[in-house]
Amino acid sequence: MQSLLETELRKLIKEGESSSVELKLNAPRPTELAERIAGLSNAKGGYIIIGVEDATLRIVGTDPSPTIDTLYRATRFITPMFEFTPHEPEVFNLDGKKVVVATIPPSTGPIYQASGVFWVRRGTNTHPLTMDEVMRLANERGILHWELQSATGTTMSDLDMQKVGLFLKQREAFKQQEYQNRFDTPERILLALKCAVEQNNLVIPTNAGLLFFGYEPQLYLPHTEISCVLLKDELGTGGFLDRRVVTGTLPELIDGCIAFLNRHMTVAGEISGWKRHDYPEHAIGALREAIVNAVVHRDYSRHGERIRLFFYPDRIEIHSPGLLMPGIKVEMMERGKVISRLRNPILAQLLSRWPGGYIEQLGSGVRFMLNETKRLELPTPTFREMEEFIVTFQGRGLLKPPPEEVVGGSQESRLRIAMQYVHQHGSLTSPMYSKIAGVAERTAQKDLELLIERGVLKRVGKTKSSRYIMP
Repeated sequence: MQSLLETELRKLIKEGESSSVELKLNAPRPTELAERIAGLSNAKGGYIIIGVEDATLRIVGTDPSPTIDTLYRATRFITPMFEFTPHEPEVFNLDGKKVVVATIPPSTGPIYQASGVFWVRRGTNTHPLTMDEVMRLANERGILHWELQSATGTTMSDLDMQKVGLFLKQREAFKQQEYQNRFDTPERILLALKCAVEQNNLVIPTNAGLLFFGYEPQLYLPHTEISCVLLKDELGTGGFLDRRVVTGTLPELIDGCIAFLNRHMTVAGEISGWKRHDYPEHAIGALREAIVNAVVHRDYSRHGERIRLFFYPDRIEIHSPGLLMPGIKVEMMERGKVISRLRNPILAQLLSRWPGGYIEQLGSGVRFMLNETKRLELPTPTFREMEEFIVTFQGRGLLKPPPEEVVGGSQESRLRIAMQYVHQHGSLTSPMYSKIAGVAERTAQKDLELLIERGVLKRVGKTKSSRYIMP
């Protein structure tokens, strides 16, 4: 984060406390301040502004010297070591009053704790993280590696050694006699590939090994399947025309998704002279690269989530569980300036050496997508984060949705409102839908149940706070 301008500071104060702004009249105890700092950094970073009354947003001012000293003392209660950015908290003179601002950078790796507790900022409050949340955050940031963990409940008999042999044929090193002598058993080879680990004198497949060489990976890892859906209309309110759940190893997942796309892809053509020119609705090569990126970079620690591919008449969306790795921004991807930071490096290495050329060069996928769509004179893909990572490919406009069926008139209009909201925000609750559609709660429930019946929404949770998301 960069230093604030005075105009930016005044705007932050005017808007009040938020998920990234903490307002304090005076500096609290260092231990309490440490919790606030750790919580902000473990979330998305932000600012602690001291010298402003939270309730009234009135600028009261503070004595800078002891306030800055308290901020520095607070960092001593944080582990691992924490530093502000800029290093020294800044002092602003607002309306003749001194205000101290500490800029809290988002963590790009460590999960900070204070007083032995991991904290996170949610809304305007700081909460302790549960152990499950700590584990998920550690996986998201690459501190823990799901792919290297042993695949629970499996044995080496769950791996297809023919697939292992096919992989080894592609590796020049394994053709060398001295290398084969060094790893004289399949178990030793898989251990070297990090596709197996030793536990209690037994060799057990890792998650990476099972997902790459397993007979039925989804038997133990059901969340690794991919859902492919062909929707009737541009919002999905009319339901789906085709749906397939793709299972298998990592290469089989990629091939299954491409087969689904090819089955429904439209190609226009024209004859110029004696030559035919084809104009595909989408860049299949760029889509293939996006699917490869999804299976390699998704957060597999999110066990209840899976990759989803939605084929609309005007676009294709690929939804991948997890957010971008720390240090990688959406804006960087849009410019093709992406640093190579792999969440699942073992899977990436295995895929890059698998026959079929799934990965030509690690770290070049986004640039390829941008260049390929440009080459075919198609809109460049867009990227966004919304509780997951989404890549969208706009089509050439060859596909036209069927005329909208109006069943009940006003209800169909309401359903479009519901789906628009889900597309924009990722999820929808019944009370929120009731409010934006201007209908009673009971009517809202019926509408949402209809979208569930059509297979375009699913309910998460069983209470009044249930959310509705795309399946």
